[in-house]
Parts: sequence; C-alpha cells; structure tokens
Amino acid sequence: MLFGIDLIQVIQAIGYPGIFAIVLAESGIFFGVSLPGGSLLFTAGLLASQGYLNIYVLLATIFVAAVLGDTVGYWFGAWVGPTLYSRSDSRFFKQSHLAQTKLFFDEHGAKAILLGRFIPIIRTFISILAGVAGMRYKTFLFYNILGAIIWGGGFTLGGYFLGSVVPDIEKYITLIVLAIIAVTMIPFFMQMRKSMKGMRAMPEAAAPRAVIFDLDDTLAESFQPPTAEILEKIFALAERFPVAVMSGAAFSRIERDILKRVPHQNDASNFYVLSDNAARCDVWKGAGWETAYSFPLSEDERAGITQAIEEAVEETDIFDGEEKLYRIVDRETSVAFAALEDDAPKTKKSAWDPQMVKRPKLGNALQEKLPGYEVLIGGKTTIDIVRKGVSKAFGVEWLAKELKTDPKDMLFVGDAFYEGGNDAVVIPTGITTHMTSGPEETEKLIDEMLRH
Repeated sequence: MLFGIDLIQVIQAIGYPGIFAIVLAESGIFFGVSLPGGSLLFTAGLLASQGYLNIYVLLATIFVAAVLGDTVGYWFGAWVGPTLYSRSDSRFFKQSHLAQTKLFFDEHGAKAILLGRFIPIIRTFISILAGVAGMRYKTFLFYNILGAIIWGGGFTLGGYFLGSVVPDIEKYITLIVLAIIAVTMIPFFMQMRKSMKGMRAMPEAAAPRAVIFDLDDTLAESFQPPTAEILEKIFALAERFPVAVMSGAAFSRIERDILKRVPHQNDASNFYVLSDNAARCDVWKGAGWETAYSFPLSEDERAGITQAIEEAVEETDIFDGEEKLYRIVDRETSVAFAALEDDAPKTKKSAWDPQMVKRPKLGNALQEKLPGYEVLIGGKTTIDIVRKGVSKAFGVEWLAKELKTDPKDMLFVGDAFYEGGNDAVVIPTGITTHMTSGPEETEKLIDEMLRH
C-alpha cells in the first residue's frame, strides 16, 4: 500500500486502457498534475512477470501513450505560442521570460526532452514548452521517441526482470516505489538548490579581455536604438577594456543610433564598430571614425542577391496569404531581407516567425541560389547575405589579432546562437559566448561587469 493505494490492485482493475490513459495524461495532456509515472510502469512490469499482463502488449501500450502524449503537448504549445509572442507584458507575463524559454530550448532542447521524462511534473510541462519555444519538430520527435523507449522500457522491464528473479517481490513493492519516487525527484531538487545558490550570490568571474555585443535583440529591440542608459553603460565599460558592437546593421545606422548620441569627450579608441556582419570595421582615430577595412559587394552582386531574394520569397510562399511587407536592404557590404516594416511593433515582429519555420525555409532556398555567399538569420525577422568567408567569425578573429589576444579571452554577447543564427558562426573561434534574451538581460550583465 502506498498512500492508501494498492498499485497492484489498481493496475489489475484498470488494465491496458487505464495504463494507456495515465501515461498519456502525464506525458502532456493534463499539464500540472503528477501521476504515478515510473512507479506505475515498474509495478505493471512486475505484474507482467507474474502472468497478469502480456509484456509485449504492455510495452507497446506504454510506448504509444508516451509518444502520443508528448506530441499532443508539443502541438498544443505550438498552437498557443504565436498568441503568447504577440501578447503585451503584464504583471504575471513577461516577453523576456518567453525569450529565455526559447533560448533554453535552442541550446538545451534535446537534453531537456530526453531527461525531462524522468522528472515528475517536469515531464508534463516540457513538451508544451518545446512547442511554445518553436523547437524543430523533427528534433523533438526523435528525442520524444528515444525518451519514451528509455523511460517506458526501462521502468517496465526493470519491474519485469526483478519480478522474474526475486521471490515474493510484491511484499517489497511499497519500498521499491518509494525508492523510485525518491530517485526521480533528485534531479528536480538538485536544480532547485542550484538555482537558489545562484540567486544568493553570482560567482565572480575573471574580466574578459574584450566584450563584443550584438545590436538587435541584444543591446536594443530589433531595428530600434538602444536606451540612453545602455549607451552610457557600454561606454563606461569601454573605459575599462575594449568594447565592440558587431551587427548585421549598416554603419550608418550604428552611427545614428549609437555613436552620434554619445559625445566622445576625449578618446573612443577602446570602442570598435563591426557592421554588416563584420564585413566592415570602423575605429576611432582621435577626431573621428575611420574605416579599418571593408569588403563591399559590387552593384552586380547586390542586384543578383536582390533578385534571388525576390524569387525565393515567391517560391517558398513564406507569407502564405499575408500582405507582403518585406524590405530588401542594400548595405553595400551586405544585402538583408527584412520581413516587416522598420517601425513595426515589437509584438508584431515577435509573432511573425516565433517558431523559426519561415526564415530557415527561406534561408535554405537562398543558400541554394547563392552558394558563393553566407546566408545568416538574425533578430526576429531578418536574413543577412554577405560574402562567403566574411562573417562575425572573421570579425572576432580580426579583433583578437588587433588586440593581440586569444578569442577565448574575449566575450561575445548575442541572441542568435541557434543553428543558422548569425551569432552562431563565432562559436568555432573559441570565444566565450553569452546568450541573452534581450536588452533587459544584457543591461543586467553590463551592470555586473561594471561592479567588478
């Protein structure tokens, strides 16, 4: 008996349909509830070893229910996701929290789906959050199936084989079930303890040799200027060590939104501007900004890229009946596709492609048409096309050489480290990276660096 419930009698009474319903519900149908889970599967396996259930039918029942439950949870999350991305901040809802969820699944999604199976409560929510965050369905499905095999098969076969070799094992079922509950809750409590320790004190880390910031969705909202407070802080940071802004934006925009808003009283030689995904770099030379290098595209190249974008938009039908408000931005050193108008509200931009389906589809089509160029996804609505070999990775290596340091001693703060993202290309350089959910988190990170 466990909490007044005899699991053996319950399983005998409900049979395969009841087992199917419980596993289905806990895998993503009734989110927020914690059902017997692993202990139920173990006990069912034990009963199968005694001949009360057929082990093959039992395994098939559990597998189908587990995969189906998580799949329903995923598609529910995918359905409500666009609504959440277009919702305004409120007392109990913050867009930054949603952004952090997406960043988490971009970086740890596969591990979360697989290991989340084994943690009560978490396994009910994880598939829904994967859908909200726009985790790629093929990746989700693979780890969903793998997790169902390991979780469902592991507990069930554990009970089956133990029941086959240990006489009168039903006498110890309460202790075994309690042990299963305790073991499966360990990761949950370990994570809570880790989070509480993190809240109490942030460990002091060595200061980086230089810090590179992305612009859109890192220092500022997409296609918007940074706040005056952030500008003041990044230039204060530049008084301590070199700071760079590395963005897909053109130099003219960075000059307008950042450089002309901050008066350089004496010296800005510690501040670097790498625009157009590092296809151009400008440095301070005593009295003004000078171009250190630039790799412009010819007029014919830019015209060819523009034509390829127009063709790919038609072929992929990414707007699917929506009004086509996209822009093609010619920056001389790069050409960008922007899905919406410059001044579109933040909520509209967030809701256009929250699950990263439209831009990868368009990006793949563009890469086929433009094999001699880099096609990079950035921000919430943009795709940048630059000359192959000239990317943010090139910019990181150039800056490291300029500062006579190693990339691993520098820090890159950005939002697009996911596959195909224009920040992801810096990872192979060895630079330390920090994925941010937006300007609010970035400002906190800058504050932390200024305190040390």
